[in-house]
Amino acid sequence: MKYNKRKHLRLLKYSPKLESPRTSFSDEEFVKLLDSMPIPDEKFFELEEYSAMMISHLHWENREHYFALIEKLLNGPINFLELRKKHRAINDAVESLEAELIILEPNEKCEGFDDLIDELVSLFDRYCPDPSLRESNEFSEEELKKLIQKILIEMKEHYPANYKKNV
Repeated sequence: MKYNKRKHLRLLKYSPKLESPRTSFSDEEFVKLLDSMPIPDEKFFELEEYSAMMISHLHWENREHYFALIEKLLNGPINFLELRKKHRAINDAVESLEAELIILEPNEKCEGFDDLIDELVSLFDRYCPDPSLRESNEFSEEELKKLIQKILIEMKEHYPANYKKNV
């Protein structure tokens, strides 16, 4: 889908999302809100796609900071709280920006970067430092660091931090 700033703004202006930003609801409250809304239509899904583009763009714009956080993880003990905070803050920022009808036109080079960040963050849910408690779908520190390294290499290859905007 090609980004259309005018259409994104028009969808935001008439969206229930604008009246009740998700940041003010618990997950249960948000599900209840969705259940009380009419069945999502094409406009709802289109707005979600535009929001996802902005999220991807902001994650991509912060890639240098992500690279530093990931390298810090790889070179020290596993502590992914900073990375999770960064990830959550960017997702929340997009909701806040949209609630104020502030939109950013995404750079097409950012496409897919947020998928790698999401993949990375989801890996931490499968980390178990204690071998006696580890289940078959969970990772040791060594396994986790190998996966993190693989994702970091892919990120740096596809989304170099030294990208020049005027090129």
